[in-house]
Amino acid sequence: MADTAPASIGGYKLNHTNKLEICTNDIKDVSKVSDPSTTWAQLAKGINNITFAENDTTANDEYYDGEGFGQSDVTSKRIQLTIAGHRAYGDPAQDYVAGKQYALGDDLKTLLRFTYSDGTQLYGVVTLTNIVATGGQPGAKQTFSFVAVFNGKPQKGASTTTTTSQASH
Repeated sequence: MADTAPASIGGYKLNHTNKLEICTNDIKDVSKVSDPSTTWAQLAKGINNITFAENDTTANDEYYDGEGFGQSDVTSKRIQLTIAGHRAYGDPAQDYVAGKQYALGDDLKTLLRFTYSDGTQLYGVVTLTNIVATGGQPGAKQTFSFVAVFNGKPQKGASTTTTTSQASH
């Protein structure tokens, strides 16, 4: 029996090999993503779903030569991640997000970093939206979810940093 979960099955990488981290000391400057003063916490404990969405804006046009058929052009994107799972009190990443539930404006902005299985990172300033810090049926684990919306185009690069505050699994 293996001591750790496999990283892939049948040649397909498993999602747990990706890593999502959030800056917990409210830094909003993308140039500080690798700065030692930036405190990162991994969003992992209690998290059972991370879903990317591009939230495209499109221009839909029809032309006389299209014979009744139109075309779409993507004119902008708002990359966002929906993070969902169960509330884990005491987890630095979840506690940080839950603490922002009633915040407004710039208080909802921080750095976010997603590391793919191959080491490539996507990072930038995000706005935390739709924070749900609790809820559910009486006998169920408490709900936790939020949406992180990148402000502008996320940066992409190779992994060069590590988490300074990692939650236990």
